[in-house]
Amino acid sequence: MNFLTTVEGSLLEGFYPKGWDMAKIDACCEKGVAREDFWNKDFNPIQCDSLGEFDVKMGHEIANTIKKANEKGEKLVFILPVGPMGMYKWAVYFLKEWNVSCKNVWCFNMDEWADKKGNTLVGDASFQYAMEQAFYNPLG
Repeated sequence: MNFLTTVEGSLLEGFYPKGWDMAKIDACCEKGVAREDFWNKDFNPIQCDSLGEFDVKMGHEIANTIKKANEKGEKLVFILPVGPMGMYKWAVYFLKEWNVSCKNVWCFNMDEWADKKGNTLVGDASFQYAMEQAFYNPLG
C-alpha cells in the first residue's frame, strides 16, 4: 500500500498539479541518502532513524544557521514547514541557550493556504497560529 495505489478515489485525487509525475517523485524518495552525481557539492543529507532524532538535528540546523548569519552580519530568510513541528522547540532551545538574536531573521510559512486574493486563514486553524505557538512566541 502506498500513495500511488490509494490516491484514486481519495480526497487527494486531482488535488496535485496535473504535471506532477507522482511515480517519479516516489522513485526519487525511495533512493534514500545515497549521493547522486547531479547534487550540489555542498548538499549533504543526514539520515535520521527516528522523528525524535530528526527534530533535534533539524532544530539544531535552524538555530545554527541563524547563529552563523548573525556572526557574518547577514540577514536571513527562511521558508519553514508547518509539520513536523518538533524541530521548533529544539531551535528555540538552542537559540536561547546560545543567546542568539533573531532580529535579522524573516520567516515564511511554507504551507500557509490563501485564497485567490491572498487572504489566509486566521485563528487557531491557521498555520501562522501553529508557528506562533511553536516557534515565534517562545522566542519572544
